[in-house]
Amino acid sequence: MRFSTNDGMFGLVVEPVSTSGQSRFQLIIEGQLVGDAYPNFAYGAFEELAHLPRFSDERLGRLVEDTGAVLELLRTEEELHDPATVSLAEAQDRWFVQRYIYQSNVVLIGREYVGSSLDESALISIVECVEYASIVEMARGFWARNDERFRSELWRVNIYS
Repeated sequence: MRFSTNDGMFGLVVEPVSTSGQSRFQLIIEGQLVGDAYPNFAYGAFEELAHLPRFSDERLGRLVEDTGAVLELLRTEEELHDPATVSLAEAQDRWFVQRYIYQSNVVLIGREYVGSSLDESALISIVECVEYASIVEMARGFWARNDERFRSELWRVNIYS
């Protein structure tokens, strides 16, 4: 099942493949599928997507105008790099993904590994916080229906901290 923005530039693909809790789990960043199509355990990915760091560093506001400089900031400045970087468990083996909140938007950046190096180009999606939360919560709810251990009504994307 695909959950995405109306323009298809951000979203999630979640397809349960067995009763063991394994699913195909991929991100959609800048309209492209990011991640492996092989089944994996999506719980960790949903947890990471729910907890986003909020940054106020004004340099991040230049992402569209000066993408390279912002990517370099996110690579080299530990206080930005570490909280923004997500592992998304095994679902993203060939991808380096970062996500954070800046002002009223969630920013997602995906870069593919070519061998052991990151591709110079980056996929970027910028989504309003409320729309992001809605998409992630709908996808998680769909996924959780197949595994009652994860059906908590208390689970929410944290966009307000």
